[in-house]
Amino acid sequence: MRLRNLLLATGAIVAAGAMALAPAAQATNPTGGPIAAIAVNGVVPNPAVDYPIVLTMKTASVQVAVYGITTTINCTAGSAGGVVHAGLGKNSFTLTSFTLSCPSIFPGTTVAFSLACNVEVVFADNNVHTGLGTVDTGNTAKVSTVDGSLQATNGGGTHCVVVTISNGCTFRVGGSATAAFDEAAKATNTQSLYLSGNGLQIKNPSGCLGAVTNNQAITLTADFNVYTAAGLIDFQK
Repeated sequence: MRLRNLLLATGAIVAAGAMALAPAAQATNPTGGPIAAIAVNGVVPNPAVDYPIVLTMKTASVQVAVYGITTTINCTAGSAGGVVHAGLGKNSFTLTSFTLSCPSIFPGTTVAFSLACNVEVVFADNNVHTGLGTVDTGNTAKVSTVDGSLQATNGGGTHCVVVTISNGCTFRVGGSATAAFDEAAKATNTQSLYLSGNGLQIKNPSGCLGAVTNNQAITLTADFNVYTAAGLIDFQK
């Protein structure tokens, strides 16, 4: 009996020690809330402040049907610039510049991407958390990822993305793309913006020899590093 009691006591002590060493359990679906503010470097400025942001492409590809044949174009470099609107009631970025280096749909030509007007990236997520946590909410989502959309057509109806090919083909890109901002900080003190542009369309093609047509779908899939010298960006409830 004494041996049995000793073994039970020893087992309890080992189990308690293991529990003390284990990380605290995290809720499967921690409760968040709608976006109420954007903080930068842990501070929600009042009044609001626009901080410059720099985006650098990690990966990007464009998918478009050329003469009816679905074509995927892998881009080699890209960047964007703009501001994050920090403060109470803020929930967006504004991109004021955007470039991509990609192969052209016409062999032997070059293509350039630029902006004719500012592009808004607006976030509308009902499950954000104050802080830069990375607690999983499911198999595919993270608390640190904030959902939104890139709006390639502005409020005045102008299609903001301009595509120019060296053979004289030009067109605009309008519509919207799904966006997700990952607040989790990486070693370079950057964060991530992901784009999945199933809602984008080609607008007003000119000189393209029928290769693409008006209102034709064009998909942009991209992953950009996001950096601001002011500090990390945090969407808060």
